[in-house]
Amino acid sequence: MAFTSQQLADLDAAIADGVLVVQANGRRTEYRSLAEMIQLRNLMAAELSPSDTAPRLRRYHSFRRD
Repeated sequence: MAFTSQQLADLDAAIADGVLVVQANGRRTEYRSLAEMIQLRNLMAAELSPSDTAPRLRRYHSFRRD
């Protein structure tokens, strides 16, 4: 599922306020628990964060004594 940064921000605000109901863009979502909200928040954050699957660049330096 594709999430937006605005959805993540709305969910973060609801968690911070301690409410289980989020209303945004004419949609109302009611969560069962704070744990469910945090689980979804972590899923959204992981999906929106840059991928760690890109290869990492390694540099090796060599030195010579003359």
